Amino acid sequence: MPFAILYLLLLAAAPDARPAIAEVRAYQSLHLEIPYSPPVARIDGEDRLVYELHATNFAAQTLAITDVELRAADDDTLFARFGPGGIMRRIGVREGAANELAPGQRAIFYLSVPWTGDRAVPLVHRITFIPKRDGKAGEAVAIEGGGFIPDRAPIPELGAPLRGGPWTAVALPEVDNGHRRYPYAVVGRVRLPGRHAIDWMPAAGFDRASAGTGVAADGSGADVLAVADGEIVTVKDPDAPGARASVEDETGTMIVQRLPGGRYAFYQHLMPGIPVRQGERVRREQVIGRVGATGHVTQPHLHFHVADGIAPLDSEGLPYRLDAGRIVGVYSDREDFHDGKPWRVETERPVDGLPAPYAVIRFDP
Repeated sequence: MPFAILYLLLLAAAPDARPAIAEVRAYQSLHLEIPYSPPVARIDGEDRLVYELHATNFAAQTLAITDVELRAADDDTLFARFGPGGIMRRIGVREGAANELAPGQRAIFYLSVPWTGDRAVPLVHRITFIPKRDGKAGEAVAIEGGGFIPDRAPIPELGAPLRGGPWTAVALPEVDNGHRRYPYAVVGRVRLPGRHAIDWMPAAGFDRASAGTGVAADGSGADVLAVADGEIVTVKDPDAPGARASVEDETGTMIVQRLPGGRYAFYQHLMPGIPVRQGERVRREQVIGRVGATGHVTQPHLHFHVADGIAPLDSEGLPYRLDAGRIVGVYSDREDFHDGKPWRVETERPVDGLPAPYAVIRFDP
């Protein structure tokens, strides 16, 4: 089955020229599902629902998506609308328009919705599409599905994973091969472990002495700190004698720490020579490793994320809140960061939830 990935940016609510909806629904159309119910994430001071809507075309004709809406299931309140005025992309399927699904094709809609509603309200998606056969377009049809209720589990508050800085919170929510858009299906189900992952890299003006002893200019060797009290449940070094190669080798030398509430913290791409052992209980701010460049990477950094399981590729990425560090600036865009340009200084303030992509943060030395 061809596998397509679409994503749509949130549109401001505004008058549009959407097609009239047919009263009769198509006999066969889309199967809609939400693989997991997302918690409400706090990102740069704003509450958001960050999740994916999966859609599979069971019709015998191509379906052109024109609108995706998030609504309250009980009273039809509109919370968000996505549509053709946003950006749509597919990966793995090159033929046809970017918003079209051929028979049998599957799409993932990567959604990020500002959220001010009740965390317990049942939600549903309404998708409008136009069937196409032999180059001719039919009437627009709307269906509903992919219902869920936001997860009400408390969001963990975690400490700094690094010392000093400044460090850049590298996240690529808009990039097709970034952590946010890189699902894995390794044991018969699709998971997205890096949904809220951050790659921590030095920002311009990085103070090596603030990050540890013997730290290089590129950040390698910097102290990696436990973000909470908890047990080390995995210490993995693919380069160790007798290690077997697998897709999980992308993570490089890795530590997994058990957190309260059935969550796990992942620290990846570390230097070999981990000072802690499996089963050991560590304390918040304890040094558990060093920033490295092991696994599938192009430069040293700390990959950090939180998930609901111990398996690196068979777990769902979950949000958390940083209760340490201060935002001191931000890069204008990913190109400025990767080109080594200066970041924009901002009024210093605490991190409020998760940092925005390419925020520049200074932790205590």
